[in-house]
Amino acid sequence: MSTARTIRIRRLVSTRRRLTNRHALWVIGLLLTTAVGCAPMQSSSPFDGEPLGRPGAMEQLPLITLILWHARDLSLTPAQIETLNRLRGDHQRQTEAHTAELQRTEQELQQLFGKEPLDLAQVDARMRKIDALRTDLRMSRIRTIEQGKATLTPEQWQELQPVLRGGL
Repeated sequence: MSTARTIRIRRLVSTRRRLTNRHALWVIGLLLTTAVGCAPMQSSSPFDGEPLGRPGAMEQLPLITLILWHARDLSLTPAQIETLNRLRGDHQRQTEAHTAELQRTEQELQQLFGKEPLDLAQVDARMRKIDALRTDLRMSRIRTIEQGKATLTPEQWQELQPVLRGGL
């Protein structure tokens, strides 16, 4: 066999191997991408376990909003609707204020990390304030939910249960 022909055959075999390897890597990459894309998404909500209210909802709905959506089904009185709307509005305003304060405090903490030497007392104070604000936000939500539930009669609460479990 001639040297030129041997070289051509070796190049051809080498090219084929590279193409086969590239093809295999492409297929593996596609499979991994598909597997990761199809993996179930894990919720990171601190309120896991609470009902969604509507099947297929992308995010969890606030209980008061859900109750108001079903006001006619639950035969809510105008006074109940007014109370629920007031609770929701008050909670939203309070949440916005707490969230703004939380963001300011987190920015202050980040600025402290940029200073040398690091003032541990200041860092500790900001971290404690952040924890307190987060706790206040959660407790405010829980209090509002409980006040909203207390607005309903026991019969209305019972009528709402199938909705909370995902039915309409």
